[in-house]
Amino acid sequence: MPKSRIRPTFSVHLTPQADEAMAELRSRLEGVDYADCTRSKGRCADFFVDEEERKLWSPHLSVQVEPDAEGSLLRGRFGPHPELWTLFIFLYTAVGFLAVIGLMLGFVQWQSGMDSWGLWGVWLGVPGLVVLYGISAMGQRLSAHQMEELRGRLERLVSGLEAEPPSAAHTGIDG
Repeated sequence: MPKSRIRPTFSVHLTPQADEAMAELRSRLEGVDYADCTRSKGRCADFFVDEEERKLWSPHLSVQVEPDAEGSLLRGRFGPHPELWTLFIFLYTAVGFLAVIGLMLGFVQWQSGMDSWGLWGVWLGVPGLVVLYGISAMGQRLSAHQMEELRGRLERLVSGLEAEPPSAAHTGIDG
């Protein structure tokens, strides 16, 4: 079973240069039925799940094409919608801040011979971080079929543009 990552990534080597590859991908997008679920600007593109199938946990695929020594490198990253990702980052930050401040306050209280009630921040913060990670992992499991669908769309778009990778370190899903 592959290890769970909060935002799974992958990369694909392409034969054309970065700008040419993006131009080709945009032209190929014009003829597909999911073109309205895709946004593209510069060397970046975002693929979304169809509106009628979209749930709170539905992923989106963010793609960037960058220059490489022998063509270009397409990097893809799955994640929740940007609004939900922002909420998760805020919650991770707030809960992490609670744990760190609780640890510092509790340590100072303990060193001063006071009642160490500040350690409650640690006892609330660490399980809070675990719960947030669990929610993220559950969202990935619920949206696994949608991630496969988005990855399949991208693979059909880049079909015929792939190049042999210079090393095996940049191929496939990184995590």
